[in-house]
Amino acid sequence: MDIGARIIPLLLAGMLPAAGALAATPVTQTACSLLPPTSWLRDAGVTALSMQAREGRCVVEVTAVDGKALLRQQQMLMVLAQKLCAAPAEATVDDTQVSLQLRLPRRCAARSSQDLFAGDETVRMPPRGVSPRYPREAMQEGLSGRSLLKAVVDAQGAVAAVVVERSSGHPVLDEAAVEELRGWRFTRTDAKSTVPELSIVRVPMRYELVE
Repeated sequence: MDIGARIIPLLLAGMLPAAGALAATPVTQTACSLLPPTSWLRDAGVTALSMQAREGRCVVEVTAVDGKALLRQQQMLMVLAQKLCAAPAEATVDDTQVSLQLRLPRRCAARSSQDLFAGDETVRMPPRGVSPRYPREAMQEGLSGRSLLKAVVDAQGAVAAVVVERSSGHPVLDEAAVEELRGWRFTRTDAKSTVPELSIVRVPMRYELVE
């Protein structure tokens, strides 16, 4: 009997709580108070992530298991910093140590992450009829698994950044799922609701080989 392959993209019902969850997290008013808690934005491939105020600016330091996980984390942080501060952050990457240091602008717009996601009560739906690609390498090795992704979606429905919240156990499947999700455009189910600058969605992608 021939062995076939399929990928099943699923979207969890509703949105991951954004404004409420962030607002409920107590923070000390420092240069890093603008960013969400590290547990909220951390990629599964990141082994260490810290934030601290230095000389009036927030400095984020990240170490990851590989370069792709580090890049996913960097993109997420850069998107949030740009939106929060209306100016780009500065990043220094150490390829040898698979680490980076990200420095937020000294002069920031001083908006909190609660404000950035405030008013988000809209459920966003993924595009219909998508046909994700099953990685050839994963097919040849008989790999299957489920990746849970966390994405930040802008007001137009485009995916601005993606991190892996829970790994499938296979980096090739995680990266394939991330690349797939980056190309999606989400639509709103309620055109009358207030549209925040950014929304949060959690998307599980399951890859499986079937006979």
